[in-house]
Amino acid sequence: MKMMKGRNLIVLVGVPGWLCMIHLGGYYYTFFILSIMIIGLQEFYELSEKKNLIPLRFIGFASAVFLADYFHVQPELSGFQLIKLIIFFVIAVMLWQLFRETKESSLNISSTMLGVLYVPLLLGTSIGIRQFDHNLNTNITFALVISIWACDSAAFLFGTLWGRSKIFPRVSPNKTWTGSFFGLFFSILVFVAFYIFNILGDIFSLYNAILMGLLVGVFGQLGDFIESLLKRDSGVKDSGKILLGHGGILDRFDSIIFSSPIIYIYIHTIF
Repeated sequence: MKMMKGRNLIVLVGVPGWLCMIHLGGYYYTFFILSIMIIGLQEFYELSEKKNLIPLRFIGFASAVFLADYFHVQPELSGFQLIKLIIFFVIAVMLWQLFRETKESSLNISSTMLGVLYVPLLLGTSIGIRQFDHNLNTNITFALVISIWACDSAAFLFGTLWGRSKIFPRVSPNKTWTGSFFGLFFSILVFVAFYIFNILGDIFSLYNAILMGLLVGVFGQLGDFIESLLKRDSGVKDSGKILLGHGGILDRFDSIIFSSPIIYIYIHTIF
């Protein structure tokens, strides 16, 4: 009963709070996502520690701040400048590990880098999408978040009612093809509804709306599988306990971690 009250509280406070941050945009949304990035990265490193690794947390957290600032400002960087940043990051991680008296040095370096690539880099793109909304008067961020919620809810409901054939039973034993199909359908439906009611933005066509809904539905569910894979590898049920009965940040943001960068690439490719 206490756990259910906690779950309900998270929903009642978290959902309006997230939508409010999207509405405010600017630094409000950037700091919100940065907080999620840091907590999610902390959870990822805790999963690594379950396998007796010791990632370099400071470099990971510093990278999260840098990436949040990058996606907020979105400076024009040449290919050479990006290569320089990557080189400095790799050298910094390796040099830091050089002066640590810990075992499994290569795996510590790898887990540190993977954590940065998986959480701050991928999730940071949602800041870039919100900045895109601000500059071009669109509402992709709202559509993205709501379509993910619709996809998850539909996949759970219809999968529970009619689902039989499992997709990846070794990773996520409860996910079915039926639930996945309905989740994909409702994800597309949200973007189409945003387009029909002229909420998505004047620059998008119906084709754009359908394709973005398709991308979110597919990659959002793949993100769910990837996070389940990481948890199973570490032997845990949830990535954390910060959200009470809902698990950790990675449990709730796994879909957007994968779908957000795909939408970010899509909108910056066509515009």
